[in-house]
Amino acid sequence: MRKVDIHAERLRNEAEAMHDSGYFVSALAQLITTMGAEEPELLEKAFNGYVVCGIMSGLGLIGNELMCRADELNKLVDQAEKTASTRN
Repeated sequence: MRKVDIHAERLRNEAEAMHDSGYFVSALAQLITTMGAEEPELLEKAFNGYVVCGIMSGLGLIGNELMCRADELNKLVDQAEKTASTRN
């Protein structure tokens, strides 16, 4: 198996993009939750309960998963950098 070098900065940029995407999705879910709590009739006009619950479930899962994966990727990059620095 051939070793492929991936620059840590590229991985960090990817992790940051993942985290920012997760943050956006999570914020969107929070916005819908707040709107539903403050103006349930308005939200019900735009979406029925089934649609709102489906959107909220999906947004919550995707947002949290993206942020967690980004954090894990950052930890892996840190570990790889420490290992590389001890070899040099």
